[in-house]
Amino acid sequence: MQTRWLKMAASMLALVSGSAAWAQTAEPAGASASEGFGDIVVTASKRPETQQRTALALSVLTPEVLQKSGTTDVLQLSKIAPGLNLSQNANSTLIAIRGVSSRDYSEVGDPAVSISIDGTYIQRAATLNAALFDIARVEVLRGPQGTLYGRNATGGAINIITAKAAHKLAAAGSIDYGNYDALRAEAMVNLPVTDTLAVRVSGLRSRHDGYRDNAPAKRGDDENIWAGRISAQYDPTAQLSATLTGEYIRQRGVGSVRQGVAYPTDAGFIADLPARIPSDRKWALDKTGFNDIDIYSVRGALSYDFGFATLAYTGGYRHARVDHDEDYEGTAAPGFGFPQDSRIATNSHELRLTSNGSERFSYQLGGFFFRERERLDSAFTEGPFGYYPDQLYDYHSQDGYKIQTTSKAAFAQLGYEIIDDLKIEGGIRFTRDNKKRIGQVVNIDPALSQASGTYVVTSVVPQDSDTSFNQTTYHVGANYQLTPANMIYAKFDTGYKAGGFTEIQSYRPEKIKAYEVGSKNRFVGNKIQANISLFYYDYRDQQISQFLNNQLIVANAGKSTMYGGELETDFMITLRDRFNLSVAYLDAKFDDFLVRTYFIPSTDGLGNAQLAGNTPIQAPKISLNVGYEHDFAVGDGTLNARVQTQLQSESHLSIYNFEADRQAPYSRSDVVLTYTPANSPFSIQAYVRNLEDSRVLTAATPNFTGNWLYQFAPPRTYGGRVSVKF
Repeated sequence: MQTRWLKMAASMLALVSGSAAWAQTAEPAGASASEGFGDIVVTASKRPETQQRTALALSVLTPEVLQKSGTTDVLQLSKIAPGLNLSQNANSTLIAIRGVSSRDYSEVGDPAVSISIDGTYIQRAATLNAALFDIARVEVLRGPQGTLYGRNATGGAINIITAKAAHKLAAAGSIDYGNYDALRAEAMVNLPVTDTLAVRVSGLRSRHDGYRDNAPAKRGDDENIWAGRISAQYDPTAQLSATLTGEYIRQRGVGSVRQGVAYPTDAGFIADLPARIPSDRKWALDKTGFNDIDIYSVRGALSYDFGFATLAYTGGYRHARVDHDEDYEGTAAPGFGFPQDSRIATNSHELRLTSNGSERFSYQLGGFFFRERERLDSAFTEGPFGYYPDQLYDYHSQDGYKIQTTSKAAFAQLGYEIIDDLKIEGGIRFTRDNKKRIGQVVNIDPALSQASGTYVVTSVVPQDSDTSFNQTTYHVGANYQLTPANMIYAKFDTGYKAGGFTEIQSYRPEKIKAYEVGSKNRFVGNKIQANISLFYYDYRDQQISQFLNNQLIVANAGKSTMYGGELETDFMITLRDRFNLSVAYLDAKFDDFLVRTYFIPSTDGLGNAQLAGNTPIQAPKISLNVGYEHDFAVGDGTLNARVQTQLQSESHLSIYNFEADRQAPYSRSDVVLTYTPANSPFSIQAYVRNLEDSRVLTAATPNFTGNWLYQFAPPRTYGGRVSVKF
């Protein structure tokens, strides 16, 4: 397998070298870069540099790209970023990059993709969708980022960079209305207070009725979000810069809903038969859930340019209150509820010294500190007994925070240009993680509790756990600038995600070794951009979560192998025509995964089943994103018409790879029309999303209730938008 991968890599580099030579001779004399694609400055490598000179697989989504594609929330990013798959399970956003994901959204679970807003790390992605307003750009980094990003970046990283206050007067706003009584309104005002101080205020209101008719319960899969942000930029000297941002997000409503479909059995095990979903729009639930979330956050950045290097601090505090319940088994019969009430306080801090200038030697040195504290009360409740609980998970006891995660790290990355345009890099990061939890599981008799009107406790089981992990991760790479418009690179990275524990067992950290080669190119006077990457992963101890007997189990897959590649292209055919094509290929499978289960027969006689040969969750072999847009002259203005589609081959949503958890190949297409009058601050947009009205699964989980639990992506939506910008 490695030999085949290396041959593919060698072929790609040979092709790129030939293309670079062609580019030098084929570009027309005097071609103006202003007529082609411009440079986008990113901070994916924790220092400012252009996207095309950043030696890693990277997609950059600017406000123009987001607006033209009609992308208004995080879940839609997979339409325009290759190798990225996003889904919703219960009230959690699940992210997979190149097949690497985490399905453990418990209080001690960790994501496999690092998420940050303005450089501040976020452990839990609650209300992540609401973060996409007044955005400067979104950076999607593919592959482990274990040196500069550290823990929980085995799959990659998503950096959301909000728009900062600028020293100019500006204002913008938009209002969007669509089917399902959808309303989305955004506004922004930027004020230069003095020559050195500027303030920016922005807000979002977004709501829509539920996509699912769950009568007699209320409609599910709704949205009801208020959000506001204020940011101040202070630049007293050319060397000193400070940014301070405050943000509030409020979410209400029913939230996501599950559909429970009884699974057929064969000799006491799940029969491997296709899904029998009667409808993805209408099914009855006896219980109306709720999803109440309030998030307060403060983020800051401070930097000073010493000339030879810049010292920068980024950090923030985030407090979230999450109050959630749902119809857990997803049927009209009284079944189970899963209420959760948590308070999460997060601190994240990073201090970094980065070399300046164009000297041959470059460096980054830094330290990182993260702490999350949580108080949690949750329960499993039983519908036949008035939704009285049978178990209470008490990690609070009216005595402050009882769940804590702490991470400390130090890192260094060095680069040296050994000859003109040929640079080598090396990086190292040492991380120490600690997780602790103090609490108890309180077992209750729900029948007696219902009869007496008070909890009847049958037993109390202490749940005190404390564990620590140390890990060193590495980066080695080289890149060569063949021409000013063509670069090739090769790199090796290691990644790490901390281990942890559940109520019944502990689990080990997961680790990944990643080999990657790639190339970034511009041709024909910057009118064609083509970036390509090939990768091979050796993935050990991947953490897989599942519910068995009403208990969360996280198991380590012994070994997985993943390899593939991505091609991102953008063509400026004429000044009025633009075409983009992105293709991602992924071959992923478990090589060794012995898991305890009662869903399928044991392969060792001890209740364990070997799942070697199965594909991981959210790992389609082919993902294709295609878009075309044309500017029509209409009256004295311009009508931009854009058509885009996402095509994806089959994938599975459980580790068992049953037919019932298989997402069939599908396409989702969008049509967006935007009219902008000449010399006018206004624009008008009409859109249709998911034109085919495709049914796309975001979750398919076998459960102890005897059901498959399904969740779905949004159906076809359409609407119009009016925008103004001064």
